[in-house]
Amino acid sequence: MNKETFRNIVVLLIIGLVVVGGFLFNRIRHSPMSSEPEVAASAPQQKSQEEMGLPQKEENTVETRDKVAMPEEKKIVTLAIVNERVVTSEDFDRELESLAPEYREIFEEEKEEFLNQLITMEILLQEAERQGLAKEKEVQEQIAINKEKRKEILIQELVEKVTRDVEVSIEELRALYEEVKAEIPEKSFEEVKAQLKTYLIQQKQNKKLEEKIEELRSTARITKNEEWLKTQRLAIMDNPLDQAFRKGRPVLADFGRGVCIPCKQMKPILEELASEYEGKASILVIEIDDYRALTRRYSIRLIPTQIFFDTQRKEVYRHEGFMSKESIKEKLEEMGVK
Repeated sequence: MNKETFRNIVVLLIIGLVVVGGFLFNRIRHSPMSSEPEVAASAPQQKSQEEMGLPQKEENTVETRDKVAMPEEKKIVTLAIVNERVVTSEDFDRELESLAPEYREIFEEEKEEFLNQLITMEILLQEAERQGLAKEKEVQEQIAINKEKRKEILIQELVEKVTRDVEVSIEELRALYEEVKAEIPEKSFEEVKAQLKTYLIQQKQNKKLEEKIEELRSTARITKNEEWLKTQRLAIMDNPLDQAFRKGRPVLADFGRGVCIPCKQMKPILEELASEYEGKASILVIEIDDYRALTRRYSIRLIPTQIFFDTQRKEVYRHEGFMSKESIKEKLEEMGVK
């Protein structure tokens, strides 16, 4: 495994446990999956550590403050305590900054989720230390060469130890081929066997790692800064959809991008419906570029996508592509909106 890129690999393992199935089978069909939503065809205040009552991070900050005048020094806030080890806002910012840009962009909008990942990383680090992996000769040599990467190296060793003994049988490979061969009719079992094996091994490794993380989290003593979490949750809810939910009415959310043709065709229809159903239902046009966290939350893969929610915020229907005014009204009527 490439040591230099391990940080992002581990983050991905923990976040999504590397769900590669769709990517793999799209590679088999020679049609790479895009991370961008596709365009459908057109129609005809934080608290300080002291205020929280949580332990201060042990740093020589007082002496520095006496020597250097900092006009508006940023407070270091305790965000979590994991088995008596502190995760501070300084740790959070440093780890966030170290991510690749595409991951940083995600977690800048979903900070609570990133804190959860840092907590998981800390749990894995503590388990690696408990198992004495830092005393192994090869690990010591790696750390000696790259001391600032000690945490990543130890977590890497633990992940590899947990997942290294995974195997797949020929029967499992043939069973998987039977499941997917309708999607790849031009490929024989022998042609895709190696890719199927890679996929199955990865899935089993992901499952083992997920089970280990769940086991460690269930016994860990974790305390979170609820005031900070509340601030992040309120920030996430500062969007048209969550604002509409608070009104207690049914909601139609159309996810699109202003430049796509079917999205442009949908806009006047949605504006008319918003006027017709004023006070009865919320009709929203959501630009995916402006609300990327929402786009990820609802797994938007095609634009435009219309999602209908009931008064309990539950998704009751989803449609991809252009949707006529008559079809929208029929669906709203089915939901009891007159």
